Amino acid sequence: MRLFTHTLILGSMLLLASCGSTEEKATPTPTPAPTPAPTPAPTPTADTGHGHDHGSTSKISMSLSLAGVTLDIAAQGTLRPNAEYHLEMVLVSGAPGATVRLWIGDESGKGSMKTKADGHGDHYHGHALVPKEINGKTALWIEVQSVTGDREVGRIALQ
Repeated sequence: MRLFTHTLILGSMLLLASCGSTEEKATPTPTPAPTPAPTPAPTPTADTGHGHDHGSTSKISMSLSLAGVTLDIAAQGTLRPNAEYHLEMVLVSGAPGATVRLWIGDESGKGSMKTKADGHGDHYHGHALVPKEINGKTALWIEVQSVTGDREVGRIALQ
């Protein structure tokens, strides 16, 4: 019985000793923060009015009168599949509150994603996605529905 007790005690001590860590913990030494690289000066770009730049994409600037509403349109984008055009439109004449819809493709809109521009008083903001298939009839289409219910569609050629 005595041998059993000693063996049990010795086994327990070995078990406890093996669970402990004999590694010394090193104290971390602080390293100085790296010196940040100088920030390059910003390059002047066209202001699209919504806080970000769209790079070196083609730009369109024109007026369009549809359904008794005249809009000054500034569009920026690249004509390649699944790219996006960003549009800013300002109401020049006509009653505020018209609904403006946009799409890129052919006039029917088949295969295109139609979107509704966000209206904020006398200006609108919208995004139009270029479809997967581009051909000679591919254009930016803008549909205006006036507050009286009149609808008209206009076309802007894209390059």
